[in-house]
Amino acid sequence: MTPTAALVPQQRAEDGPPPAIVFHHATLAYGSATVLRDVHGTVPAGQATALVGPNGAGKSTLIKAALGLVTVAAGSVTVRGQRPAAARSRTAYVPQADTLDPEFPVTVGQVVLMGRYRAAGWLRRPGKRDRAIAADALDLVGLADRARDRFGTLSGGQRQRVLLARAIAQQADVLLLDEPFNGVDAVSRDALLGALRELLAGGAAVLVSTHDLSVAHALCRQVCLLNGRQYAFGPPERTLTADNLRCCYGAHVLEVDGSTFVAGM
Repeated sequence: MTPTAALVPQQRAEDGPPPAIVFHHATLAYGSATVLRDVHGTVPAGQATALVGPNGAGKSTLIKAALGLVTVAAGSVTVRGQRPAAARSRTAYVPQADTLDPEFPVTVGQVVLMGRYRAAGWLRRPGKRDRAIAADALDLVGLADRARDRFGTLSGGQRQRVLLARAIAQQADVLLLDEPFNGVDAVSRDALLGALRELLAGGAAVLVSTHDLSVAHALCRQVCLLNGRQYAFGPPERTLTADNLRCCYGAHVLEVDGSTFVAGM
């Protein structure tokens, strides 16, 4: 079965700003091992694009490509018109599994303030402006009242909100998020969505991997459907069809009350 065609957005609208990220028939590899083939599409400024696909599909690899951490074996990946490594000052990354030990004696406010180190410099103490930016980022994710609490005492969903606040504090205009909604509670899910909508309204671009199809519909103007290669890239209603999902996941797809579910997700 061939997946239905999905629109691939143009690289630049004639009267609009250049896109934040451009994947131009990109094939990605770790050493000699190809992981992802022929990804083609753009992430515009002020919009969110979801990466959807099963585990091992290449979603994290595509995000790392936008950071310049993966070999582009064919095609190209550009961020703000530059090679990804050259554009890192304009990108903020929230990894799927953060390396920060919950047992480490650091406060929530200190974790968010880490997002200012790149701008302030590792050898300079954060100043009043840096602290104000970090406080505003923590407020945006709804945890301003937890700034003095130890990071490890928070729930998993709250910790994820703190890590997003740390990325927000970088004041980057491209945010790369790897499974930020994985395992979070409903309150944290809504807080994350609310914060991301605020950033999008301010002109930021968001590339987010997720297994939650409802997040893709609620937040994202585009979806890139992946599993070793690109199956579709375009609006959710054109990409997240039952036929496309069957081809991508190789699984049963259920349609209930207008919603689509992949069995086993």
